[in-house]
Amino acid sequence: MTANISQAVDSIDRALVRLLARNSRMSIREIARELKLSPSTVHARLRRLVELGLIKRFTVLPDYERLGYSITAVILLQVEGGMIVNVGEVVSRNPRVIQVYDITGDYDLAIIAKFKNISELDGFLKTINRMPYVKRSVTSLSLRVIKEDFTEPLIAEEQQ
Repeated sequence: MTANISQAVDSIDRALVRLLARNSRMSIREIARELKLSPSTVHARLRRLVELGLIKRFTVLPDYERLGYSITAVILLQVEGGMIVNVGEVVSRNPRVIQVYDITGDYDLAIIAKFKNISELDGFLKTINRMPYVKRSVTSLSLRVIKEDFTEPLIAEEQQ
């Protein structure tokens, strides 16, 4: 299914998504001017990209550190077979969790979460470790953010 959707996206759609990835506040008129299209064409393409699920939502990229979330934790979980997705879905509902990945290797899930203090992290870890089907967890704390940019693959594609 992904291949079919990918084939339905042309260079104009990709350029539109790249513009929005850089600045999601751009108006339809600004995008139209940049892409040399009519505003109605841009609007129709945007609507189509949303309907196809290629644009999940329009959002901001917060500076978590400045908002008081100074602790970034990377938590790896070993989960009993067959329950990985279930545990991942439960964990993903926690508002401190920003990413959950089903991964290969010695662990089954990778969780990225943000916390204001060690007490919040401690409570979260105790909750996680009490969950049914969680066999083991390993937690690492980020000392600093070197790069945190979800738009980079789109921007890099533009430069190729």
